[in-house]
Amino acid sequence: MTFGTLLATIQDYKLVGVSNLETLSTLLNDTFGDWLASQGISHLMMLGDNTVCLNVRGELKHATSINGIKTSSRCLVISLDKVDENPETIAEALKCYSSDGDGTYVWVIPDGYMAALTPAEQEWEEHGGGYFSHESICISNTADRDTRCLLEVLYEDPTLENVSCEFNVSAHRSVHYRLDKLKDENGEPLIAKDAPVSYKITSRDTRIVVQGSRILTSGENSVFASFGTVMAWCPQ
Repeated sequence: MTFGTLLATIQDYKLVGVSNLETLSTLLNDTFGDWLASQGISHLMMLGDNTVCLNVRGELKHATSINGIKTSSRCLVISLDKVDENPETIAEALKCYSSDGDGTYVWVIPDGYMAALTPAEQEWEEHGGGYFSHESICISNTADRDTRCLLEVLYEDPTLENVSCEFNVSAHRSVHYRLDKLKDENGEPLIAKDAPVSYKITSRDTRIVVQGSRILTSGENSVFASFGTVMAWCPQ
Protein backbone atom coordinates (compact mmCIF):
# COMPACT_ATOMS: atom_id res chain seq x y z
CA MET A 1 0.00 0.00 0.00
CA THR A 2 1.23 3.49 -0.86
CA PHE A 3 -0.09 7.03 -0.94
CA GLY A 4 -0.14 6.62 -4.72
CA THR A 5 -2.75 3.88 -4.25
CA LEU A 6 -4.78 6.19 -2.02
CA LEU A 7 -4.76 9.03 -4.57
CA ALA A 8 -5.63 6.66 -7.41
CA THR A 9 -8.58 5.31 -5.42
CA ILE A 10 -9.88 8.83 -4.83
CA GLN A 11 -9.95 9.35 -8.60
CA ASP A 12 -11.60 5.95 -9.13
CA TYR A 13 -14.42 6.85 -6.73
CA LYS A 14 -14.94 10.14 -8.53
CA LEU A 15 -15.07 8.42 -11.91
CA VAL A 16 -17.95 6.19 -10.76
CA GLY A 17 -19.91 9.20 -9.57
CA VAL A 18 -19.08 9.56 -5.89
CA SER A 19 -19.16 13.34 -5.62
CA ASN A 20 -20.45 13.94 -2.10
CA LEU A 21 -17.42 14.83 0.06
CA GLU A 22 -18.78 13.20 3.22
CA THR A 23 -19.56 9.96 1.39
CA LEU A 24 -16.16 9.99 -0.28
CA SER A 25 -14.42 10.54 3.07
CA THR A 26 -16.36 7.63 4.62
CA LEU A 27 -15.47 5.26 1.78
CA LEU A 28 -11.78 6.17 1.98
CA ASN A 29 -11.62 5.72 5.75
CA ASP A 30 -13.39 2.36 5.49
CA THR A 31 -11.01 1.22 2.76
CA PHE A 32 -7.72 2.60 4.06
CA GLY A 33 -8.35 3.12 7.78
CA ASP A 34 -6.04 0.37 9.03
CA TRP A 35 -3.23 1.34 6.67
CA LEU A 36 -3.60 5.03 7.49
CA ALA A 37 -3.34 4.17 11.19
CA SER A 38 -0.06 2.38 10.48
CA GLN A 39 1.21 5.66 8.99
CA GLY A 40 0.22 7.62 12.11
CA ILE A 41 -3.00 9.01 10.59
CA SER A 42 -6.24 8.65 12.55
CA HIS A 43 -8.69 10.05 10.00
CA LEU A 44 -9.01 11.37 6.44
CA MET A 45 -11.43 14.07 5.34
CA MET A 46 -12.09 15.46 1.88
CA LEU A 47 -12.28 19.25 2.13
CA GLY A 48 -12.93 19.90 -1.54
CA ASP A 49 -12.87 18.20 -4.91
CA ASN A 50 -9.05 18.23 -4.93
CA THR A 51 -8.18 18.86 -1.28
CA VAL A 52 -7.82 16.30 1.48
CA CYS A 53 -6.98 16.71 5.18
CA LEU A 54 -5.12 13.98 7.09
CA ASN A 55 -5.48 14.04 10.88
CA VAL A 56 -2.04 13.08 12.24
CA ARG A 57 -1.52 11.25 15.53
CA GLY A 58 1.47 13.29 16.57
CA GLU A 59 2.76 16.77 17.23
CA LEU A 60 4.38 18.92 14.55
CA LYS A 61 8.14 19.02 15.22
CA HIS A 62 9.02 21.38 12.39
CA ALA A 63 7.27 22.78 9.34
CA THR A 64 8.33 21.80 5.85
CA SER A 65 8.03 23.35 2.41
CA ILE A 66 6.61 20.78 0.00
CA ASN A 67 4.62 21.92 -3.00
CA GLY A 68 0.95 21.08 -2.50
CA ILE A 69 1.26 20.15 1.20
CA LYS A 70 0.58 22.40 4.17
CA THR A 71 1.74 21.16 7.58
CA SER A 72 -0.32 22.33 10.56
CA SER A 73 -0.65 21.25 14.16
CA ARG A 74 -1.70 17.58 13.96
CA CYS A 75 -2.93 17.73 10.38
CA LEU A 76 -1.78 17.81 6.77
CA VAL A 77 -3.77 19.63 4.09
CA ILE A 78 -2.96 18.29 0.64
CA SER A 79 -3.75 19.68 -2.81
CA LEU A 80 -4.19 16.48 -4.80
CA ASP A 81 -3.48 18.01 -8.21
CA LYS A 82 -0.08 19.25 -6.98
CA VAL A 83 1.14 15.96 -5.46
CA ASP A 84 -0.38 13.62 -8.03
CA GLU A 85 2.91 13.06 -9.84
CA ASN A 86 4.85 12.39 -6.63
CA PRO A 87 2.40 11.18 -3.95
CA GLU A 88 5.17 9.85 -1.70
CA THR A 89 5.98 13.43 -0.73
CA ILE A 90 3.09 12.89 1.71
CA ALA A 91 5.22 10.29 3.52
CA GLU A 92 8.08 12.79 3.63
CA ALA A 93 5.78 15.41 5.17
CA LEU A 94 4.68 12.94 7.88
CA LYS A 95 8.29 12.76 9.08
CA CYS A 96 7.78 16.29 10.41
CA TYR A 97 5.51 14.89 13.14
CA SER A 98 6.37 13.01 16.29
CA SER A 99 4.56 9.75 17.01
CA ASP A 100 1.89 9.49 19.71
CA GLY A 101 2.44 5.72 19.77
CA ASP A 102 0.23 2.70 19.28
CA GLY A 103 -2.64 1.52 21.43
CA THR A 104 -4.58 3.86 23.68
CA TYR A 105 -4.31 5.78 26.94
CA VAL A 106 -6.46 3.61 29.23
CA TRP A 107 -6.38 -0.18 29.65
CA VAL A 108 -8.26 -2.51 32.03
CA ILE A 109 -7.53 -6.11 33.02
CA PRO A 110 -10.82 -7.17 34.65
CA ASP A 111 -9.73 -10.59 35.94
CA GLY A 112 -6.86 -10.56 38.43
CA TYR A 113 -5.98 -12.99 41.22
CA MET A 114 -2.71 -13.96 42.87
CA ALA A 115 -2.75 -17.14 44.94
CA ALA A 116 -0.86 -17.21 48.22
CA LEU A 117 2.28 -19.34 48.31
CA THR A 118 2.26 -22.68 50.09
CA PRO A 119 4.59 -23.12 53.09
CA ALA A 120 6.99 -25.08 50.88
CA GLU A 121 6.96 -22.32 48.26
CA GLN A 122 7.55 -19.65 50.91
CA GLU A 123 10.65 -21.49 52.14
CA TRP A 124 11.81 -22.05 48.60
CA GLU A 125 11.37 -18.35 47.81
CA GLU A 126 13.34 -17.31 50.92
CA HIS A 127 16.33 -19.18 49.54
CA GLY A 128 16.09 -17.46 46.16
CA GLY A 129 14.66 -20.28 44.08
CA GLY A 130 11.45 -21.21 42.37
CA TYR A 131 8.90 -19.83 39.98
CA PHE A 132 5.67 -19.29 41.90
CA SER A 133 2.09 -18.24 41.40
CA HIS A 134 2.06 -14.62 40.33
CA GLU A 135 0.77 -12.11 37.80
CA SER A 136 2.62 -9.62 35.64
CA ILE A 137 1.90 -6.74 33.32
CA CYS A 138 3.85 -5.65 30.26
CA ILE A 139 3.60 -2.15 28.82
CA SER A 140 4.95 -1.11 25.42
CA ASN A 141 5.50 2.55 24.56
CA THR A 142 6.12 2.97 20.82
CA ALA A 143 5.78 6.76 20.94
CA ASP A 144 8.57 9.28 20.45
CA ARG A 145 8.35 10.54 24.04
CA ASP A 146 8.32 9.13 27.56
CA THR A 147 5.16 8.60 29.53
CA ARG A 148 4.14 8.17 33.15
CA CYS A 149 1.63 5.44 33.97
CA LEU A 150 -0.72 4.89 36.90
CA LEU A 151 -1.59 1.34 37.97
CA GLU A 152 -4.78 1.13 40.01
CA VAL A 153 -5.68 -2.11 41.83
CA LEU A 154 -9.46 -2.48 42.28
CA TYR A 155 -10.50 -5.11 44.85
CA GLU A 156 -13.74 -7.06 44.85
CA ASP A 157 -13.74 -7.32 48.66
CA PRO A 158 -15.18 -4.04 50.03
CA THR A 159 -13.13 -4.44 53.23
CA LEU A 160 -9.88 -4.09 51.25
CA GLU A 161 -8.73 -0.60 50.33
CA ASN A 162 -7.82 -0.07 46.68
CA VAL A 163 -4.13 0.69 46.08
CA SER A 164 -2.10 2.23 43.28
CA CYS A 165 1.43 3.00 42.11
CA GLU A 166 3.10 4.97 39.32
CA PHE A 167 5.97 4.19 36.99
CA ASN A 168 7.68 5.57 33.88
CA VAL A 169 7.93 4.00 30.43
CA SER A 170 10.56 5.55 28.19
CA ALA A 171 10.00 6.29 24.50
CA HIS A 172 10.35 3.22 22.26
CA ARG A 173 10.78 1.00 25.33
CA SER A 174 8.81 -1.54 27.34
CA VAL A 175 8.52 -2.37 31.04
CA HIS A 176 7.60 -5.68 32.67
CA TYR A 177 6.40 -5.87 36.29
CA ARG A 178 5.81 -8.93 38.42
CA LEU A 179 2.89 -7.72 40.47
CA ASP A 180 3.78 -9.87 43.47
CA LYS A 181 7.08 -7.97 43.72
CA LEU A 182 5.50 -4.52 43.98
CA LYS A 183 5.91 -2.97 47.44
CA ASP A 184 4.09 -0.23 49.30
CA GLU A 185 5.78 2.65 51.13
CA ASN A 186 6.38 0.37 54.14
CA GLY A 187 8.10 -2.29 52.07
CA GLU A 188 5.13 -4.66 52.29
CA PRO A 189 3.52 -6.36 49.26
CA LEU A 190 1.37 -3.79 47.47
CA ILE A 191 -1.27 -6.28 46.28
CA ALA A 192 -3.04 -8.73 48.57
CA LYS A 193 -2.95 -12.46 47.80
CA ASP A 194 -6.05 -14.65 47.46
CA ALA A 195 -8.13 -11.58 46.58
CA PRO A 196 -9.96 -11.10 43.25
CA VAL A 197 -8.93 -7.80 41.67
CA SER A 198 -9.07 -5.78 38.49
CA TYR A 199 -6.23 -3.63 37.18
CA LYS A 200 -6.54 -0.26 35.46
CA ILE A 201 -3.49 1.20 33.71
CA THR A 202 -3.62 4.84 32.60
CA SER A 203 -0.90 6.49 30.53
CA ARG A 204 -0.57 10.25 30.99
CA ASP A 205 1.45 11.30 27.94
CA THR A 206 1.28 8.73 25.13
CA ARG A 207 -0.68 5.80 23.80
CA ILE A 208 0.51 2.44 25.12
CA VAL A 209 -0.22 -1.26 24.66
CA VAL A 210 -0.78 -3.44 27.76
CA GLN A 211 -0.71 -7.20 28.29
CA GLY A 212 -1.45 -9.15 31.44
CA SER A 213 -0.14 -12.61 32.37
CA ARG A 214 -0.79 -15.11 35.16
CA ILE A 215 0.96 -18.27 36.31
CA LEU A 216 -0.60 -20.60 38.87
CA THR A 217 1.47 -23.31 40.55
CA SER A 218 0.12 -26.21 42.58
CA GLY A 219 0.94 -29.71 43.77
CA GLU A 220 3.86 -30.91 45.83
CA ASN A 221 6.88 -28.67 45.23
CA SER A 222 4.79 -26.78 42.65
CA VAL A 223 5.15 -29.53 40.09
CA PHE A 224 2.04 -28.36 38.25
CA ALA A 225 1.73 -24.97 36.62
CA SER A 226 -0.71 -23.23 34.32
CA PHE A 227 0.08 -20.08 32.37
CA GLY A 228 -2.29 -17.59 30.80
CA THR A 229 -1.71 -14.43 28.80
CA VAL A 230 -4.42 -11.95 27.89
CA MET A 231 -4.50 -8.59 26.21
CA ALA A 232 -5.99 -5.93 28.40
CA TRP A 233 -9.26 -4.30 27.35
CA CYS A 234 -9.22 -0.70 26.14
CA PRO A 235 -12.52 1.14 26.75
CA GLN A 236 -11.77 3.91 24.22
